[in-house]
Amino acid sequence: MRADAEVFVWSRWRLHADAVTSVLVADGLDARTVASVDEATGLLVGGALLPDLTDLLERRRSAGLATVVWGGVLPSPRVAALRQAGAAAYVSMLEPPQQVVDVVRRVLAGQPVPWPQPPEAMVRLTEREQEVARAYLADWSDHPRAEVARRLGISERTLKVHIANIRAKAGHRGTETREGLRRALVVSEWL
Repeated sequence: MRADAEVFVWSRWRLHADAVTSVLVADGLDARTVASVDEATGLLVGGALLPDLTDLLERRRSAGLATVVWGGVLPSPRVAALRQAGAAAYVSMLEPPQQVVDVVRRVLAGQPVPWPQPPEAMVRLTEREQEVARAYLADWSDHPRAEVARRLGISERTLKVHIANIRAKAGHRGTETREGLRRALVVSEWL
């Protein structure tokens, strides 16, 4: 790939960067993967785990360089912070690959990119659900469910009901396991 590419892709995980680059190139864009964000002299499509993300976005914006943040499933407050720091757009990893291509094309053309809208009513965990989530997923995550219930002073059946309610609020995608549920709550900033 040429050094004077129009789009530069970086991710903490090279495989992710290469995958995004492949999608962009397959759609006719001049893109290449870079080992460092400092190599990006044009539009940067950077993984959501960019080092010092806010500072980087502000530096690139002040230098007149656009940045599209890709990856993760970020909660609304984090997406708003990206926008405020200077990101040209954010694309969740749950979006289809063509969405990344469409966003990159719009940014290159200087067209506005719609930002994800926060949900109308944010679902929240009750105080008791927060307590159960902390106990089950953090404080005593290495203990069996029955032991966590005993420590909370509730029956195992009641604990299961709380966990089911927490899963429903977090969304069932990827929350089948204890670790998956913990990750979903961390991403939602509920844990």
